[in-house]
Amino acid sequence: MLSAADINREAIINLTSSQWADGEQFEPVRLMTHGQLSYRERENVWNVTYDESDATGMPVTRTRLSLFPDGRVVMRRTGDVELEIEFVKGDQRVEQRRTPYGVMKFSVLTHEVRGEMTEDGGNIELGYSLGLDNRHAMSTKLHLEVLPDRIVTP
Repeated sequence: MLSAADINREAIINLTSSQWADGEQFEPVRLMTHGQLSYRERENVWNVTYDESDATGMPVTRTRLSLFPDGRVVMRRTGDVELEIEFVKGDQRVEQRRTPYGVMKFSVLTHEVRGEMTEDGGNIELGYSLGLDNRHAMSTKLHLEVLPDRIVTP
């Protein structure tokens, strides 16, 4: 149930994802999409939700980033890609996941977590390294700029 302090509004999300592996930087992915910006007073959490696209390689996937007051960010993906990762600066998460290729050891080392959000939008920045089976796979820098969608329809 929504309270008077809860917020749920349409948003424009500008996303930039830069990735590198083995000393090679890949072409950044830039995406502008429509999504949702919400705040839940009871949980004291900001949520940014958007649908991925062909540009990100996950066309049937919805992503939600949750920004908590203690600075951590939780990314949840649902659809063709199912994933939940908690980002805490300096923290390394290690777990096993079943994949189409068998069980793999998966780790995330978070280098950077920053976020600031209000009803007028804000930013979330993540820097992290992914590892598979005790080997570095890829490092990512993700930046989201969230703006309220001010399009007025007649």
